[in-house]
Amino acid sequence: MIGMVGELLLLIALVAGGVSGAAFFQSARSGRGAPRWMPIARGGWYVMGAAVLAASGLLMWMLLTHQYEYAYVYKNTSNAQPLKYLISAFWGGQEGSLLLWGLAATGMGSAVLWLAPKRWRPSVMTVVAVHQTVLLTMVVGVQLGGGFELGASPFDTLAEAMPEAPIVQQNPGFVPADGTGLNDLLQNPWMAIHPPIMFTGFAAMLVPFAFALAALWKRRYTEWVKPALPWTLFAAMMLGTGIAMGGYWAYVTLNFGGYWAWDPVENASLVPWLVGIAALHTMLVQKKSGRAHKASLLLTILAYTLVVYSTYLTRSNVLSNASVHAFVSLGMDTQLLAWVVGTLGVGVGMLVWRWGDLPTPSSEARFLSREFMMFSGALLLAAIAAVVTVGTSSPILGQLFRNSPSGVPVEFYNRWTLPLALGVVFLAGLGQLFWWNKMTIEHLNRVLLKPIAGAVAATVAVLIFTPFARQTVERAPAGGGSGGEAAAQQTAGVVGIEGTFEALSTFWATYGQGLLLILLVFAAFFALFGNGLVMWRIGRGNPRMAGGALGHVGFALLMLGVVASSAFSDPIAPRGLTEEGKERTAFVAAKGRAQQVDGYTVTYEGKTKNERGRGVYELRFEAPGGDTFTLRPVAYQGSGKQWFMHPDLKHYFSKDIYASVTPREATGQQSSEKNGGEITLGKGQRRTLGTDRFDVTFEGFAADVPPARTPDSAKIAVAARLKVANRRTGETRRLQPIYLVMQDRSERFGQVTIDDWGLKITFTGMNVDSGKARLAIEGVQVMPDDWLVVQAKEKPFIGVLWAGILVLSMGLGLAMYRRTKALAFSEDRRGTEA
Repeated sequence: MIGMVGELLLLIALVAGGVSGAAFFQSARSGRGAPRWMPIARGGWYVMGAAVLAASGLLMWMLLTHQYEYAYVYKNTSNAQPLKYLISAFWGGQEGSLLLWGLAATGMGSAVLWLAPKRWRPSVMTVVAVHQTVLLTMVVGVQLGGGFELGASPFDTLAEAMPEAPIVQQNPGFVPADGTGLNDLLQNPWMAIHPPIMFTGFAAMLVPFAFALAALWKRRYTEWVKPALPWTLFAAMMLGTGIAMGGYWAYVTLNFGGYWAWDPVENASLVPWLVGIAALHTMLVQKKSGRAHKASLLLTILAYTLVVYSTYLTRSNVLSNASVHAFVSLGMDTQLLAWVVGTLGVGVGMLVWRWGDLPTPSSEARFLSREFMMFSGALLLAAIAAVVTVGTSSPILGQLFRNSPSGVPVEFYNRWTLPLALGVVFLAGLGQLFWWNKMTIEHLNRVLLKPIAGAVAATVAVLIFTPFARQTVERAPAGGGSGGEAAAQQTAGVVGIEGTFEALSTFWATYGQGLLLILLVFAAFFALFGNGLVMWRIGRGNPRMAGGALGHVGFALLMLGVVASSAFSDPIAPRGLTEEGKERTAFVAAKGRAQQVDGYTVTYEGKTKNERGRGVYELRFEAPGGDTFTLRPVAYQGSGKQWFMHPDLKHYFSKDIYASVTPREATGQQSSEKNGGEITLGKGQRRTLGTDRFDVTFEGFAADVPPARTPDSAKIAVAARLKVANRRTGETRRLQPIYLVMQDRSERFGQVTIDDWGLKITFTGMNVDSGKARLAIEGVQVMPDDWLVVQAKEKPFIGVLWAGILVLSMGLGLAMYRRTKALAFSEDRRGTEA
């Protein structure tokens, strides 16, 4: 009965949305007859909104009261699920997230209906209402005959959703006692706020699209930008904030050690934001100079089209093998594809239809002009979006050439976006400087002197005082010599242009990315100082005018944070290479055993459980400076026998210490417990043996072994100076087992026994170059049964990244506020003059 009410509400919303769209259309095209249609249009919209709101409330009530006879409730909740995750289950599945989008679009359309200039409301709301109607077809779940269902309803019962399930066939009215629960990765506090922000951004991106189509429809090619700008800024702010929240969610929840992995679903939300920011800049160019009409319309249309395209990518079956974040297909692939094609077709079709009618500037912008700089930056942003779109769409494009296409590697995105991002960041510094100064060659030097000088000084400081150069430019590719040597060899062996080209190619392959990163650091500092000067200058007079400069300061900080957190990220792990020749990024920690790892002393102190019964593993860190702290990463086996690992972080002003663990049970390895074993220690290193029983510290080698302990046939005699502490009694003893190399080159090992402790230590070998001693232990466990693999990292200056995102959002918000006030003032004047 409840489900039938919900489905009826969605059907009412669909019909009312269609009526509203038709009435808005009639009002927009009828001119003086508009007043007859507007009450019908408004009434239809409010009926639709009330029905969507009621259906959403009903679904939330079903989730909170565990109505497991409904498939959506059964799949996304369980009896043990906390209240906050019962609430977030609303958008945890595909049907609910689409309904959330519809709810956000309802609010956005209502805001347009109240706040947009009156002369724009009928035409803009026509587009918004049609979109809402199409979106509602995705959740209405109506059978149209021939086996085709329009959308997928969140109110389907188990019998409707899984008719072939044996339990349903035996008992159609079966109601489970418990649900399967929300996906474990989604049971995170950020899940409660990230999707609503993201879908608000999606819904807001519709409004500039609607203004652009209305402008083409009504031939208001120069008027649409001013009322559309506040909505564009709001959409960019909300969508960017949502993307940033998703990145932070990944950083604190997933165990890959970062905030961005170029996953196709992540990219699907990034691309509309990039194009939306590009459209924002061309709109500003159009408003200021009367240029870029075509670019503004095209980019605005593409920004929302890419929102719809991202929906197709994440909710169809095309990325099921390429992304862990993709939804399971609900059989709406054709419907979603039709939505993409329809949106693109209508938008681009209207643009082509009006192309010859669009204004053309009488002259092109000068090279040293604000318009040229902003337009160039917009084109570079669009180029980055194109690269990311191609990479994200590779599973689709690959189907043209192979049966099982896969996604492109991360290197594809890094290689192609880095040089483009360099240009964007540099122009972000020039744009504001040019915006507030009329540039000439003479004026250029004076304006650029301070930001360039500051950027040079800051970049040199980075190269001198940080490991940036060592970790980027100086690092040669694995398996080869340095790029400079290879280039010299090739230049010597091959004469002429071809040889020079090959040498330069080799040099660039070795050092190119590092050099681009250095240039990116310089450009980011230039943008930071340049926009900081502009913000200081104009902020003293009228702070509301500083939104653009503030946003660019945030963008510069964002880019500095990206470079710092990636180039300076350093694994806390034993130095050296693995058996596969790769750099070590993890280490094994046994319970109760203190070990020194890359300057830190790390002790796995044991396992506890949190309030949800999940494993919490306590790692005690002693930093090189003496500071101590405990990290508590979580690892547990969820439903379906899948292991989930959530990291923990220690935040400092200049860095984060990040740790994630993989318990022994998750590795698939059985216990290696045995009484004794072998360890290797460097000078000054300490190792805890057994379950918190003994500490063994290697203090160095001793070559002055007493003759009484050395046979005459010995050629070399070396003792290992050891300090052994009994952690239970506090007693400490010093031992010196010896290692002998005989005249015949055979080896003999000296053993020291502590009878009352039941401990034997034998000096079995040494490495003079590394200064390490190899010791055999008897009488105590070397590797206890309770051990885990630790992945730990230092993430320097990652706080700069989050600060940049915050400042960027504040800049967009301030600019939106100013544009809204300016629009309201102009509308008030228009009304007064009328």
